[in-house]
Amino acid sequence: MENRILKYFLQLILILLYFEGNAQQRFSLNQCIEYGYKQNFDVKLKELRLKQSENTLEQSEKAIYPNLSGSFSQGINSGRSIDPFTNGFIQRTISSNSFGANANFTIFNGFSLKNQIIQNQYNAEADQVEIQRAKNELRIRITLAYMQVLMNQELSKIAQEQIQNIQSQYERAKALVNEGNMPKTNLIDLDAQLATAEYDALNAKNNIDVSKLSLAQLMAFPNFVAYDIESNSIEEKTVLLNDNYLQNILSGFYFQPIIKSAELRVRSANIGVKLAEAGKYPTVSLGAGVGSAYSSAAAKEYNYFNQLGFNLNQFARLSINIPIYTNGQVKGRITNAQINQRIVETQLSQTKLQIKQEIEQVYLTAKIAQEKLKAAQRQVSAQQIAYDSAKDRYLEGLLHAIELNTFRINLERAKSNLIQSKYEFNFRKTVLDYYSNK
Repeated sequence: MENRILKYFLQLILILLYFEGNAQQRFSLNQCIEYGYKQNFDVKLKELRLKQSENTLEQSEKAIYPNLSGSFSQGINSGRSIDPFTNGFIQRTISSNSFGANANFTIFNGFSLKNQIIQNQYNAEADQVEIQRAKNELRIRITLAYMQVLMNQELSKIAQEQIQNIQSQYERAKALVNEGNMPKTNLIDLDAQLATAEYDALNAKNNIDVSKLSLAQLMAFPNFVAYDIESNSIEEKTVLLNDNYLQNILSGFYFQPIIKSAELRVRSANIGVKLAEAGKYPTVSLGAGVGSAYSSAAAKEYNYFNQLGFNLNQFARLSINIPIYTNGQVKGRITNAQINQRIVETQLSQTKLQIKQEIEQVYLTAKIAQEKLKAAQRQVSAQQIAYDSAKDRYLEGLLHAIELNTFRINLERAKSNLIQSKYEFNFRKTVLDYYSNK
């Protein structure tokens, strides 16, 4: 008895694990976006570039400190050699080694080290902003694909509702035909309408699969059939669009990541000119070192450590390198830096103009979508009343099935227009929110 209970218990656990492993993963819009952030290759590449820029910045910050190096050598001379103590020639094998430590410190090089740090800081900040820009663009694309899935799901529901309505009408018409109160041709017409509605429902279902595939590809999700989305994760936009709303967005569009990145590139280019001009100035550096050596030629007079103390030497030097003639290399670097400066300044102006035009275009399309949404709402209300009235007349035998089908198609088209207008406005408003930095 106990073995049988244990067997059933294990079977139950296996069944639960099976359904858990095969259950669809459900995503909200924010979860889709976060998943896409982690999987998107463009975002990953920009994050790697940021790490590279931060490493370059760290290197430039450490470059201001002295450079310290050590050296050691071991050698054997055979045959005719010079005695390191008497400087005379001897005929014997001599082994020797030496030790040394050197330090170099740049005192002045035209503020090149300082400006290099500043330029690398700007580059790192620009790469950081580029990550945010890539994420924002990916967020918009995922949001559009997500809304496309929701829209197709609602359109599919309408198609299913139409099948149910036609089937209900068919059953009523069949009863009236059996009673002799309606001609049989009405059943043939309704059957044709039902076949058309089923075909439309199949297309609507296929559109859901296509839109889910597009969303999964944007998210880099491995299996588009193994996930589903939440239908209530989109907040409908009800803000009234007007000229004041547009002006508020335009007044703050300079904070967009793409503009911030371009501005940081301009600052980096300005520092690049100073770096190139540093080649015109002298370079002043300070060096110091200590060293000693040992030779087996003097091993009888001095032991190893006595020789190291006897041969100990120190040095210090101040070096000044003054550029007099550089074959036009410094001038060429300055010219290239100035040209690059003008290029990035032009790109900044171009970017600002493009963003302003994009905002105006998105605002206009959102305003048009809002007007279409209001018109679609009125259209659905009017078509619903017309269809309900036509259905009553049809049941009274005052309207043919083909005429009723015309009213039904008009209502279905109105509902489809309403759904499309609703999601179009929501998406356009979402893009506006992106430009308004919300």
